[in-house]
Amino acid sequence: MYQESRNIMVKKLLKGILITGVMVMGISGCSSNVQDDSKQKIVSIQKMDKSFKSEKREEKLDTLKKVLKSQSKYLKEENQDNNVLDQYKKTVTKMRKYFISDYEKNIKENTLENVESIQDKQQINEKKDNLNALKTLVSEEYKFTLDSKKQYDSYMKSITEIATQYDDRIAALEKEEEMQKQAEIEKQKEAQRTYSNEFFTITVPEEWGSNWSIQEDTSRTNVIDGITRVRVFMCSHHPSDGSEGGGADIYVINMSDYGIDEAHSSSSFYRSLIPVAEDEQKYLYSPDGETSQGWVVFVQNVAASFIDDGARHTVPLATITLN
Repeated sequence: MYQESRNIMVKKLLKGILITGVMVMGISGCSSNVQDDSKQKIVSIQKMDKSFKSEKREEKLDTLKKVLKSQSKYLKEENQDNNVLDQYKKTVTKMRKYFISDYEKNIKENTLENVESIQDKQQINEKKDNLNALKTLVSEEYKFTLDSKKQYDSYMKSITEIATQYDDRIAALEKEEEMQKQAEIEKQKEAQRTYSNEFFTITVPEEWGSNWSIQEDTSRTNVIDGITRVRVFMCSHHPSDGSEGGGADIYVINMSDYGIDEAHSSSSFYRSLIPVAEDEQKYLYSPDGETSQGWVVFVQNVAASFIDDGARHTVPLATITLN
């Protein structure tokens, strides 16, 4: 009886040892499988990392996407290996660093120093277009190439600030161009209503249009002792509305020898050369009292007048300055 009981206990003990051994072998085998799978996973990640180094930019992005997709899938598995997780993290960081460097290089290459002083609008537009293209690129890629939305917003802010400076400068240049264009138009308009010779410049009102003329009356040129003393210019204005026009005779007197001798010591000698009563003669002075050639200019308005002589007039008249 005792012997029989002892045999039963031995059988149970042996059975327990056998079951435990089988369990240990199972666990050991499972652990071995997990390790093998982790090694294969790490090798696969490293292979993609190696391939990334020699690829073109578009191919690099595809490879990064594959790594991220594989990482996302792995994070859903129950049995995760820290070594695999570290390999994913290290590889993704390295790949993203390439794209971040590319973004920053692009921003640097398209940032103009002292943009406020640049006059080349085409140069600014080219840089602006490049930055806008970069904004589009980053917007399309950032979910893969950047670590966070915050990082993306920071890049967008930097690019937008630079592009805004370019927009402001382009607007300023276009305003300058418009002002220059308008100034040129005004200059052309003024040229069309301006008469000038070596003695004086006359500018007529814009509303006169082309209904005016100024020409020299050579029949009244006065030459004394071989010296040209008087030249006469006739001015006329004929309004297109049929209203009364005006005119003026402009006498240019050579007084370059005034005061040299007794014959030329009095202004009466020169005034007598003008067929106009002395009280009707009106001097026009340049800053030093005469033209740059030493001649003096007299104006005699007729009819509704032509030159603004300082008197009260009801219509706009031409202005005259001495040269």
